[in-house]
Amino acid sequence: MAAFWPQPIPGTRWILRLPNWVGDAVMVLPALRALPAKEQFRVGVAHPRVLDLYAATGLFDELLPANGKAAPLELRSKLRRLNADRCLVFTEAMSGGWLAMLSGARLRLGRATGLKKALFTHRLPPATRQIAAWREYMQVAEAAGASLPKSPDFRVPLSESLRVAARTRVPPVDEPTVALAPGAAYGPAKRWPLEQFIVLAKRLRSESYRVLVTGSNQERSLGQELAKTGAIDLTGQTNLLESIAVLERANVLVTNDSGALHLARAAGTPVVALFGSSSPMWTGPDAQEGDVLKHDVPCSPCFKRDCPLKGEDHLRCLRQISVDEVLQAVIRRLGRAT
Repeated sequence: MAAFWPQPIPGTRWILRLPNWVGDAVMVLPALRALPAKEQFRVGVAHPRVLDLYAATGLFDELLPANGKAAPLELRSKLRRLNADRCLVFTEAMSGGWLAMLSGARLRLGRATGLKKALFTHRLPPATRQIAAWREYMQVAEAAGASLPKSPDFRVPLSESLRVAARTRVPPVDEPTVALAPGAAYGPAKRWPLEQFIVLAKRLRSESYRVLVTGSNQERSLGQELAKTGAIDLTGQTNLLESIAVLERANVLVTNDSGALHLARAAGTPVVALFGSSSPMWTGPDAQEGDVLKHDVPCSPCFKRDCPLKGEDHLRCLRQISVDEVLQAVIRRLGRAT
């Protein structure tokens, strides 16, 4: 893709409106790393829940929290004082366009249609979800002058103190460690049924695997149920960076299409990813990163938060993924005989 913008001079000041969701915060990293960096000043803007992850990358001179539709107005004076030359928006919400306009930057680039086009000086069409999300973020970066990398880099640098704490939570053992991430903040239509996670945990324990459960504080009830199988329940006990450090301790992660999938990418841990309402083409792992389990049904991908179907059709895209399929995928990833 040809760049819309010329190469920046030393001292160019950037405002980058960054994705707010955990998974997207990881998937945008290759694009951020590909942007011009030498003698550039970068200010990132994102939801507070992902600022620690962005900070750990070392890619920013400053990070600003933005929460809610009113964020552009609330940040206006602070953004204006930055005297930014360029504003690059990776999100597609209208608030990202307003933030670009209110920033005062001379060059403003984002994805836009309709009236939103007026908020930018340069525009790309909306994302299609027909290619990997990280590639769609890369298209935005390329239009701003980024160089396409040979391979994407999703890793997040971790401090030694984080790794020491993770070793305390997940001590070294002889048997392989399988992590489970039963939640999905986006909604129930992305969640493999808990009862199937429970059966999987029991089977893994019977095969002498160590099992740990990871997730947010909102997923504590899921972790508590899985703890009854003998799994180590860490739900609600780790922040984003601590979760990445814990996932480094696992040999493989079984996960829904959720933030945990991408935190495993950041940790370099292979995954077995379970897809239902969403598309692995868009947010799934590459072949070297893990395996995708998905049963094609006429209504999938629907990208809905809740399955609208009733009775036998309710969540059938996920319910049709059997425990045996998942177990065999785990064993294959670990290189163990079936």
